[in-house]
Order: sequence, then C-alpha cells, then structure tokens
Amino acid sequence: MIGLAVTALLALSPDEVKEIKLKNGMVWLVVERPQAPVFTGFVRVRVGGLDEEVGQTGLAHLFEHMAFKGTPMLGTKDFEKEKPLLEQIATVGDQIAVLERAGKPSTAERAKLAELSAKAKALTDENALAKLYQLNGGVGLNATTDKDVTSYFVSLPKNRLELWLTVEAQRLCSPVLRDFYTERDVVQEERRMSIESSPGGALYEELNQVAFTTSPYRWPVVGYTDDLQAMSMRAADAFHRKYYVPSNAVGALVGDVKAAEVQKLLEKTFGQIPAGQSPPAPVFAESPKRAARRSTVTFDASPRVFVAFHKPNAPHPDDYVFDLIEVVLSEGRTGRLHKRLVLKDRLAQSAGAFGAPGSRLPNLFAIAVTPMAGVSNEKIEAAIWEELEKLKTEAVTEQELEKAKNRLTLNVARSTESNSGLASTLSLYQTLFGDWRYVLDHSKVVAALTADDVKKVAATYFRREGSVTVDLRRDAPAPAPTEKTAPEKPADKPKSKGAP
Repeated sequence: MIGLAVTALLALSPDEVKEIKLKNGMVWLVVERPQAPVFTGFVRVRVGGLDEEVGQTGLAHLFEHMAFKGTPMLGTKDFEKEKPLLEQIATVGDQIAVLERAGKPSTAERAKLAELSAKAKALTDENALAKLYQLNGGVGLNATTDKDVTSYFVSLPKNRLELWLTVEAQRLCSPVLRDFYTERDVVQEERRMSIESSPGGALYEELNQVAFTTSPYRWPVVGYTDDLQAMSMRAADAFHRKYYVPSNAVGALVGDVKAAEVQKLLEKTFGQIPAGQSPPAPVFAESPKRAARRSTVTFDASPRVFVAFHKPNAPHPDDYVFDLIEVVLSEGRTGRLHKRLVLKDRLAQSAGAFGAPGSRLPNLFAIAVTPMAGVSNEKIEAAIWEELEKLKTEAVTEQELEKAKNRLTLNVARSTESNSGLASTLSLYQTLFGDWRYVLDHSKVVAALTADDVKKVAATYFRREGSVTVDLRRDAPAPAPTEKTAPEKPADKPKSKGAP
C-alpha cells in the first residue's frame, strides 16, 4: 500500500474542480485557491505534430509562434492599413512556395516579399502581447507545442482576470499572422540547433522515424527543413481554422478566483467564439512490427544508445505498468539501470528510461544510455537486455515496488502543489483524455499493481522481435562479415564479384 504520508500530499478533492462547459463546446476547469491574490491561466488546444499532414510538418509549432503576434486589436498601429499588406504577403508567399517546391528560382518574388514585409513591419507594434501582460503584472508568459497539444499560459494578479480572458479569446479565434516568414526562418534555426547540430536531437529523430512507419509520431514537432522552407501563410491560416475551434480547446484557471464570476466572464469572452466543427482524428494504420529494426547515426559526438519498444497509450491498463517500470529502471541513483551500468559495472555515464513521443496514440517505451569512453555500444546493448530479462523472469522486490509507487504518487502530488502546476495538470489530462480525473485515478490504479503485473508486461513487450535500436557513433560501423562479404583467400580473388 502507498504510505499515508505520500497520499496525504495529493490533497485535491474532485469537488474542488468546477467544470464549466460553454455553449460552443469549450470546457473550462476552475479551482479556487485564495491563498494569494493571483491566478494562473492555461489554454490548451488538442493539436500538435500528430495532426499535421505529410508535407506540412512543423506547422503546429510554427503556428504557436504566430499566436504571439497579436490580433486585429493588439499588435498593430493601424490594422486597416496593415491588413491589405498581409494579404499581399500571403499571395507572394504562395508564389514562392510553388516555385521553390518545383526547384525554380524566386528572386523577384523574394524581393517583392521583402518590400511588402518592410511596409507591414512599420505598422506593427512589436511584442505588444508581452508588454501588455508585463505592464499588468504578468509572469511566466509562454507557450509549448508537442506531438499532442499546444499550450498557452501566464500568471497574473487576480484583478486582471477579465483582461486575460479577453485577450486569450481573441488570440484563440482571431490571431494575425504577422512576421510569418521571419518566424518561419526562426523555426528553421530551431531545427538546426535542436536536431541537425545536436547529437541527442538527431538520434531521437532517427528513433521515431525507424520505430514508426505510418503513425504521425514518426516526424519531429519542429518539422522537416523542406516542409518549413515551403510553408505558407495560407496553410497556417487553414490549419488555425481547422483546429483552433472551441470544442477542440480546454481552459483552466487556478488561484484567487470565484467560479461563478469566471463563468460570467467566460460567457462574455470565449463564449462568443463560434462553435465551428470539431476536427477529425488522425487516420493511419501502424502495422504490428514482427522484426527488430536498427539504425545508426554518424555524429562527431560521444556514442549513445536507444533501445525502444512499442506500447499502448493511456488509459490502457498496461500503460500504468510502464509508468511503474520506468521508475524501477531509472528513478535517480536507485534505478536498476543506473545502479548496474553507472555505479556497479561503470559502463555508462548515464542511463535512464522514458516514454515517447506522445500520449494520444500508441507510443514507445525507450531506454537511453551514454557509454563511458572506450565502452562499445554492443556491450551497452547486452547489459540493457540482461536487465530487461530480469524484469521478465524475476519479480521486483516488495521494497522496489513500494518505492516506485510512492515515487509516482509523489510526482503527481508535486505537480499539483502550485497554481501553475495544478492548472497545467488538469488541463493536460482533460485535453489528452477528455477527463481531468485521470490525475486522481492514476495513483489508485498504480497502488493496486503487483510484481506479477510487472513481469507480465515486461514479458509481453520487451521482445527482440519488434524492438527498435538506434545508436550514435563517430564513424558508421563496418558491416558484419557474411558469406558474400567476407575477405576471400588469395586463390579466390579471380572469381567474379558475388561468387559463392
């Protein structure tokens, strides 16, 4: 059983969370915490990298950048003059995209784009959103995009609640795509820094591309270079109209607020947004993997190894067991991987496990190890498989099981301590699974898991057939000798290539 000291930390009662559903379908979660005269607000949209189409990867993330550029009311000196310029920029941008997709020059069009962009820039009130929130005591203004959701959040004094709701409602329904092509270049630089110039980023991208064949989890959130280079304003606008609808969004407010007051303000702000049509779920058919898949990334950096396995997404019962296994294998210095590979055998600098790359679709359980200098990737792989075999054949100890359960519950409790943590947690699970109560149920389900559950899940999923192994080396490994490629004896040299 989970210790009382730990479960007591999870002090959230279901009655504390007030659910408000607007007529247009948007769901809001409100928790009154009057301890300090502030609140944290989250708006999450159920759209991420997995909702993109082939050829438009990176669009969800790029649009997140654009949502900071303001609205017809915010971020402009004269929107009536700015609007036609933005239309012209969109038209020229489309022309450039068509030309460059076809490999044709676009010099004249790019010159025209630069001229129009300069005129529009003169009418822009840069960073108006950030300045507005800062002047009103806002802190922590930011946004994130992952494979599953896009999130916008900030903390403000309680007397700025109506301001925040008004501004965020406008951002949800009427963003203006200012500086689109400048931000597109910024995102391309992000890709260069986070993937092309990063050994960890390059290896992680390769892991997902090798693991998945049709799932949209196979491409990176930041997108592919060719897709980003051809991205257009009109594509971004269409993406917004398709996914940024009230029924596809969730809001959360935690702090010194009153649910009754919040509901009235919501009806005046977010409640005025037209309902729109709920977007369809992504369509794909990821076939079961019956063979092990491998790949090597060459990079001038320290070697690394990823070994991954396909697994179901939450709320599948096995997903809870994987949460437990992750802690058993990699939680701090007591995790099995760290104790074996780092402390005992001194094979690795670091070793851990994680789930990736998202939660809305079937995903991966991965083990990541950075070897010590001079230790081969093959030796690391062998050690990983030995630890996985132990999970399949030997029951985890009661002490390990209890410690892992306590750690999972403590992690959830800590995530809900602050206003921002609770707003983030509630809105995330409501967006992902359609029910914020997952945060309450998680600890109850985990508490009932047994050592046999761990053995069963390990035996079911940790199999060499269907496994995915990607590693990073300074030089690509030489192919293993085979009957056809092995060096031949001098007497055999005259034989033709490929002769037996």
